[in-house]
Amino acid sequence: MIEKLQQIGLNEKECKIYLALLEAETVVSDIAQKTKINRSLLYTLLTQLMQKGIVSYIIKNNVRHYRAAEPEKILSILKEKQQIFRSLLPELHAYKGIKKKKPIVEVFEGKEGIKSILNDVLRVKKEWYAFDVPGKGPSILGVTAHIFQKQRQKAKIPLSVICVKTKDGIKRGKDFEKMQYTKVKYMSEQYKSPASHWVYGNTLAIIFWYEEFPFAIRVIDNNLAKSYKSHFNALWKYCV
Repeated sequence: MIEKLQQIGLNEKECKIYLALLEAETVVSDIAQKTKINRSLLYTLLTQLMQKGIVSYIIKNNVRHYRAAEPEKILSILKEKQQIFRSLLPELHAYKGIKKKKPIVEVFEGKEGIKSILNDVLRVKKEWYAFDVPGKGPSILGVTAHIFQKQRQKAKIPLSVICVKTKDGIKRGKDFEKMQYTKVKYMSEQYKSPASHWVYGNTLAIIFWYEEFPFAIRVIDNNLAKSYKSHFNALWKYCV
């Protein structure tokens, strides 16, 4: 019986007290004798049981006599708790829905890694913003860069790109100017970097155009993507 009572949320000592009081209302000394629980702990447990509505007391001759609630009373308490919890379900589900997602950070190594990022751009099919573009794509990726741009245009994915005014950057910019769904501007050579930044959907990708070992870092995080998009828009105003 104690094991079954524990399943409704009582601990072992609370079960012993309840069963002892169910036999007859009595004083603390008798409860202590029946349950073998020391009196200092017994007072704490009795207080807990009273808070749960399972035990109450009356005073006779200035002495507290404790009594157990009827079993039906416990059932009523459990049903009431169930109703309270049911009323909370919509709020709990809503709270679960607003749980913040952690950013996903991934590293893609080599040419194949960068190809994976290009394929992701095609998969997401959102407007693509690119800046700090050094124009190294065709020399490092070869024909893949050309094929990708044809696929992007076929998918009608808009591209706004800011190329760096280096020899490679200007050459690549001229290529972009001939493409559909593409807007091109140029930034000063003094800001050139081995890495370009791409923003599409909820993703920021940083592409490191090293001849020997190109690689990319992809961060999937909506807030970060919005921040870099704002940065891109600010740059776009001052580029030509």
